[in-house]
Amino acid sequence: MSELASSELSETTSLSQIEVVLAQQVNAGKDPNEEPVRKARMSNLVVYCDQPQVFETIQNTVPDIVAQHPARVILVVKEPGEVDGQVQGAVNVWCHLGGGPRQRICSEQITLRARSRGVDHLPYAVRGLLLGDLPTNLWWATNTPPPFAGNLLQDLADRAQQIIYDSIGWPEPARGVAATSAWLTGIERSNGNGAWRVASDVNWRRLKYWRRILAQALDPTTAPGALDSITEIAIDHGPHAVIQAWELVSWLASRLGWQIGGGKIQPNVEIAWKVQATHGPLTVKINRLAEGPTAIRRVRIACTIDGARTAINLTDEGKEILRVTLEGQDAAARTVMMPPQPLHDLIARQLTDRERDSVFLESMAVAKVFAQSLLK
Repeated sequence: MSELASSELSETTSLSQIEVVLAQQVNAGKDPNEEPVRKARMSNLVVYCDQPQVFETIQNTVPDIVAQHPARVILVVKEPGEVDGQVQGAVNVWCHLGGGPRQRICSEQITLRARSRGVDHLPYAVRGLLLGDLPTNLWWATNTPPPFAGNLLQDLADRAQQIIYDSIGWPEPARGVAATSAWLTGIERSNGNGAWRVASDVNWRRLKYWRRILAQALDPTTAPGALDSITEIAIDHGPHAVIQAWELVSWLASRLGWQIGGGKIQPNVEIAWKVQATHGPLTVKINRLAEGPTAIRRVRIACTIDGARTAINLTDEGKEILRVTLEGQDAAARTVMMPPQPLHDLIARQLTDRERDSVFLESMAVAKVFAQSLLK
């Protein structure tokens, strides 16, 4: 498959002419000897953003997303400004050669912009551009947690089968986590007519390898006695990754049936909770590092293995490697490959994964209890 090539973003286009201009761009420069252009569409992808820098990131990410998951992309942009205006549209297409040297395969992008009260008209414009025979995904690409988004998100997601959001960098993490957990219980729907909808956090997908290595490190066959002797868990994370660490410890607590006690917080420094496990009390700490990547950097689990007190350290060594070591023991370190997870890959994979994730929902229910202990 050849590399994707983009047409130029069109001039401002009236909504009634968008389909016409798209057809013109798809066929622009077509050689008479070429086979008819094929449009690749596995789904509708509606993306909402409200910051210029986020728009630039998404614009640069779209071609990599549609290379993995071809879609009709509708990029919805709230622009700054108090002056009302009509919804404005522009289009471009992403094409590559495939299926033969004379066959172009294209995905479409429609960009809709509005400001001030004109934003209220964006959902109506989106509905008129959706391909009705395809599933619809909404990517909520803003740092406003979904439950605080008001009617705009509800209207944009009216016909969506999946809402994708990213909790990385949320302000007021405890408030955002508590509200989102409650929101998740009501957002999913299913009825006899086959209507359904799920919600997914990109942060949860980022934790895939951490959850896998934690399960392996605490497996009774490799660490006998560890699960029944944990006294402390400490997670170090880089700036803006607190909810990523929060979701990881919530997953562990949900799997092991821990009861959450009181918590305290030092903003931008540390969060600590008292937890009751079946074997006794333990402490959970989430520590913020002053600098470094926006990701989990280390997990330390104080426990007993084969009757000896130790701590399991899981460390992100960089260079796509997770290292597992035991404190005070001569056991050789174990390493696990952790492939890079660029944003376009995370989104593309989530677009094809629209199944209900009960483990995620159970983990978020525990995350809510953690959050409520800090909001009292």
